[in-house]
Amino acid sequence: MGSGSLLALLVALGACQLGVWAAGRSKVNPRIVVSPRGEREYTFPRNEKYPVFYHETNSSSIYVGGEGVLYYYNFATSETYPVEFPVENGAQCLKPGSPEDNKNFITLIAKHGSEMLVCGTGACNPTCWHLTEKKKDAPQDGRGLAPFTPDTNSLVIVDYPNIYSTIKKSQQNGKIPRFRRVKGDGELYTSDTVMQNPQFVKATTLKHEDSYQDKIYYFFREDNPDKSPEAPRNISRVAQLCKEDKGGTSSLSASKWTTFLKASLICVDPATKGNFNWLQDVFFVNASDWRDSKVYGLFTNTWGSSAVCVYSFGDIDNVFRTSKLKGYDGPDPEIKPGQCVPFRQHTPSETFKIADSHPEVENRVEPLAPTRSPLFHNKHRYQKIGVHEVSASDGHQYTVLYLATDRGSIHKVVELPGGVHNIMELQVFSKKDPIQSMILDHERAMLYVGSSRKVVEIAMDMCGVYHNNCQSCLLARDPYCGWADGRCQSIYRNREVRQNLNLEPWQGKCQNGEVKEADSYQNVTVVPVVPFSRYYLNCPVESHYATYNWYHNNTLIKTCNNTHPQPDCFYFIQNVSHTHYGRYICVSEEDGFRQALVKEHLVNQLRFMSQKGQATMTLASWLQLLLMVVLVELFH
Repeated sequence: MGSGSLLALLVALGACQLGVWAAGRSKVNPRIVVSPRGEREYTFPRNEKYPVFYHETNSSSIYVGGEGVLYYYNFATSETYPVEFPVENGAQCLKPGSPEDNKNFITLIAKHGSEMLVCGTGACNPTCWHLTEKKKDAPQDGRGLAPFTPDTNSLVIVDYPNIYSTIKKSQQNGKIPRFRRVKGDGELYTSDTVMQNPQFVKATTLKHEDSYQDKIYYFFREDNPDKSPEAPRNISRVAQLCKEDKGGTSSLSASKWTTFLKASLICVDPATKGNFNWLQDVFFVNASDWRDSKVYGLFTNTWGSSAVCVYSFGDIDNVFRTSKLKGYDGPDPEIKPGQCVPFRQHTPSETFKIADSHPEVENRVEPLAPTRSPLFHNKHRYQKIGVHEVSASDGHQYTVLYLATDRGSIHKVVELPGGVHNIMELQVFSKKDPIQSMILDHERAMLYVGSSRKVVEIAMDMCGVYHNNCQSCLLARDPYCGWADGRCQSIYRNREVRQNLNLEPWQGKCQNGEVKEADSYQNVTVVPVVPFSRYYLNCPVESHYATYNWYHNNTLIKTCNNTHPQPDCFYFIQNVSHTHYGRYICVSEEDGFRQALVKEHLVNQLRFMSQKGQATMTLASWLQLLLMVVLVELFH
């Protein structure tokens, strides 16, 4: 069995929507079909409890950090090697903890200039190394770059030569959360009072027209200062900092960020007023104009439902520039709080004092106009999000979202003119292992999905799952795929494929679209079945929006539809008799497209064996057949 058999693809073969605000069907479940594929995977020599992953865009390799080791694997060449990173100077934990504290867990793998930076916990002695062509240099102090224990909520962003981090630098001050600049233009950290028990999600840097206005944005959750019973326990935030911040002018502010401001992120269902207040993950989509760059925020609520809200950095910047400070009624100083100052100047002391005591702006950041509502929401509990833009054969750009569930699967969702459609579910890990990491390679259109046991490389253009059937290919409305030359092809291989992404009727775009009943029993599978036994007929449900009919000798015997969607449409024969033998066919129908999915001809096994090998059957064969009949009778 190849590595692809470990990856079950649950495929949507048409337009299915996810609780969309636009008009049309509002469907949550993706279409599904289990199909083994040829995806490539790398299984670790041992399970890793706290794996970290690094992939460089437009390469075929992956780095995985584990307990005292860094694994390298190249999916194109199968080259693999480990680099050992043992504990250098013994455990240095101040307080007795778990046995894990005595180990070196790799927590950071990043490109820093021309070298690879690798950092680990070092048994409560955070340590870093530079790695060049399988060789590591001498260990360096990694405080602020790696945590003391591997289960710490931490965030590190490398923007050469600067490195920013939320990791504490001492084992004693664990209760003080800070966002630091730990390498580069001089160390700075946020004031101790501007965040309340933050849980950091993700950060990015953004270049403006004038370099002194370049910003750092980071996203996090924190405790809600409003403790009333009806108020949510957590608030989702975005914070801004000026990259050229030089700190304050007094001894108390010299090492502090002076341009910190934070704002609330709003993601609310306008129909029910339900608030999705728990920010899980964000993904950044850059544009040529920084104002048009977007943030796709993945939120959940108390009931475990998820929503995706999209924001522009132009709107975020506008909120920070124009909003009043929450709780501040005094006059604005000449340099407003949060404003970047040019020519390597320091923020005036008066400005810092106002911002430090009133770090939150009044206005909240809302999703993109015109709806100001979620892109979609549904009842799935998503944990990670990735976004990829693909240019289809019609010349338009389509946005595809990859959403990792809490059950080891990924939903592939596409924004189309008629709404948001969930076109595919990929059950990545057979044991439903939690997805620890999901990395998108935009250049090669690949997904790298990691768990504690393995990492899998998945092509985004999985057109083969549509059975090389024109109707299925067009009904899928997958922007990566289209019909040409008698098969469903990737747009990366053929730009002239036929697609149907504007939700027009697909009829007429394919020839010979109807299933001919006269031919429906061609290529039937003969299945010998012992009399009086039990037998299951199984028809895979490829679409939750199609109707599935089982026919026995042209007589309808069972119908399955989307009233109660199931992964398969079964027909169970409790006690096989002569009336049950004959031809069975399962036919699916959706939007006028009919296709035969299963064709079986049940025959009496006793007669079948007798007719097929009567002249050559040995005594042992007859005794085996007799034993089979006796066992059937006993267990019946």
